[in-house]
Amino acid sequence: MTSSGLDSFGRLAALALVLTFGAALFSQCSAATTNRPIVMHPAFGSAGKQAGLRIWRIENFEPVPYPPKDYGKFYSGDSYIVLNTKEDTSSKGKFTWDIHYWLGNQTSQDESGAAAILSVELDDYLGGGPVQHREVQEHETQLFLSYFKSGVRYLPGGVASGFKHAETNAAGEKKLYQVKGKRNIRIRQVNLGLASMNKGDCFILDAGTEIYVFVGAKAKRTERLKAISAANQIRDQDHAGRSKVVIVDDSATADEVKKFFQVLGGGSLNELPDENYGGDDQEFENKQDATVTLYKISDSTGKVVSEKISEKPLTQKMLNSDDSFILDTVTSGIFVWVGKRSTTQEKVDALKKAQVFLSSNNYPAWTSITRVIEGGEPSVFKNYFSDWRDAALLGGLNKGGNSPSPSPTTRTRTGRDVRHIEPRLYWLSIENKLNISNVPAYSQEDLIDDDVMILDTDQIVYIWIGTDASAREEQVVQNHTKDVLDYIHAMTDNVSFIKQGDEPEDFKSYFNSWDPNLWRESPTSEEMDDIIKSHNMYDGPN
Repeated sequence: MTSSGLDSFGRLAALALVLTFGAALFSQCSAATTNRPIVMHPAFGSAGKQAGLRIWRIENFEPVPYPPKDYGKFYSGDSYIVLNTKEDTSSKGKFTWDIHYWLGNQTSQDESGAAAILSVELDDYLGGGPVQHREVQEHETQLFLSYFKSGVRYLPGGVASGFKHAETNAAGEKKLYQVKGKRNIRIRQVNLGLASMNKGDCFILDAGTEIYVFVGAKAKRTERLKAISAANQIRDQDHAGRSKVVIVDDSATADEVKKFFQVLGGGSLNELPDENYGGDDQEFENKQDATVTLYKISDSTGKVVSEKISEKPLTQKMLNSDDSFILDTVTSGIFVWVGKRSTTQEKVDALKKAQVFLSSNNYPAWTSITRVIEGGEPSVFKNYFSDWRDAALLGGLNKGGNSPSPSPTTRTRTGRDVRHIEPRLYWLSIENKLNISNVPAYSQEDLIDDDVMILDTDQIVYIWIGTDASAREEQVVQNHTKDVLDYIHAMTDNVSFIKQGDEPEDFKSYFNSWDPNLWRESPTSEEMDDIIKSHNMYDGPN
């Protein structure tokens, strides 16, 4: 048997133990494998050696490279590993990584187990530095969704879960998709028919030779453009670019609207349900009375035990390099922080401990889990701590959890030193209480005209108010600015309120690019045609 065959056999044996005897044996199995030299699965190839996105689908317990043309399309019966590699801006020639293992809501237990084990293997090969995320269909993190600019699309089927992948070009078959989300969209297949639609959302009707984009009367410009982009992707992924994309909006002729409903199977504009029928694009799965809390996690007794350390506000000295901690963020899942002096086995077991924590606290199974290693914390994690200082300055946390104090630099409103971390964009909303959510990998397109956004640069906090932002949100952010600054742990009280369309050059400079025409009332017909044709490799004379 070849070495790769032995490695495959070892993974299969580990997985068989998990499935047969439960998670308790996973640590024993992992301990045996962690003593062996690190051997990367051949399918991972040169993964993590250059910036970009790589995806593998789990097939028969093995990672199989996923075709780049299908990125963003996920089958509900499958499990996937997604690796995002970024250049480290602070160190030339180095990279940072995020590993996500995505679980479809109908994936088999063996596939999900294989995805978890292979993610650990990839993580080990990359030196244990990647941030690991567990993603569950319909409840993905915003970071995961941000990788797919044309949206994440769910399809029925799977490799080994008893389903078959649907034939994408089946003759005469029609599919209806609902497009949801303001920034990072999800494209969900729904039942074909008028009852699945509403007046407020965008829908895509794939009829094979023609793909219709139905634009709800209340849809914003950005929502229209994202729906069109999603339709282009369906055309290219499922129909080799040969289908014609047709826009059905308030500028469509009566005949075009009539044909759309005929293809749909019946109905009319007047029969569409109200816009709130499809749910709220700003939906949050949060517990209104809960508080951000830090726990210390231990399994020294053979049972995973969580010890409450503190509720918000949190300080960095509460962490200890010898231990593991869970940060329960309430609205954004949980983080598992692993100290750099933790053993290899403790690093491997971190996600297992997190799942035990979810179960013991009666959290939904889909709650997102992110594992971070000391020194490689993402900005979204650091921001939950009021005095975070990067490890390069601290040199690690000592056994007592106290951090050395380097020479002070810039002093702030709180009397602490500036953290010098990259700018962060937040989205403010009010649903029974104030919610402020981090927007990963932000761009100008995340500044949507009915929102209030917060850009924290450490030296100044910009509060951007969209032209259609609710009066209540604007009033709250103006009357409770200090509370907002405390919420995001801002290190300065230098605040600038700006209105959409009046952005100063300094503000614009924090975005990779700036389009002064982005917020026009609606896309022109020529603009829509350009969007459609720009991706159509088969456009030509009629």
